Amino acid sequence: MKHRVLTATLVVSLALNAALLAAWHGSNPGTARADVTGGEELAPYMATMQHQTHKLGLSLQARNRPLAAFYLEELHETMTMIEQKFPNYDNLPIAELAGAMLEPSFEPVDKALAGSNWPAATAAYDRLVSACNDCHAAANHEYIEITVPAGNPFNQTFAAK
Repeated sequence: MKHRVLTATLVVSLALNAALLAAWHGSNPGTARADVTGGEELAPYMATMQHQTHKLGLSLQARNRPLAAFYLEELHETMTMIEQKFPNYDNLPIAELAGAMLEPSFEPVDKALAGSNWPAATAAYDRLVSACNDCHAAANHEYIEITVPAGNPFNQTFAAK
């Protein structure tokens, strides 16, 4: 009896996952996205945000206020561009998610930077990274997890001048 219940549960789960996957990709996943102007992809913009988030983190770790402020502004501009270009993407309300989940994360970093309050800036940055991951989870992309940088892979110094 226990085996039948587990088997039935597995079959129902697989069927539900298949149905959700089909709904997610639409009836013909190879076609251009109808909800995106010109069929443009979101991934390059998200990669830019990831790049800027990483550099912002390294700037904060180096306590380089002008550089951190620069990357925070670049990150905010990229997010605004994403909201404008991709109000919906793959039937997800990208602009709404970004506005609600990520937008509130910018001001605390900016305020902490303005006062050179490095502990507060670091904590606000950690919340910004968490907001990125929360947004990914809300968009069913929880497998994309952004982390606080543990090293500098760039041929750039982040030390303050």
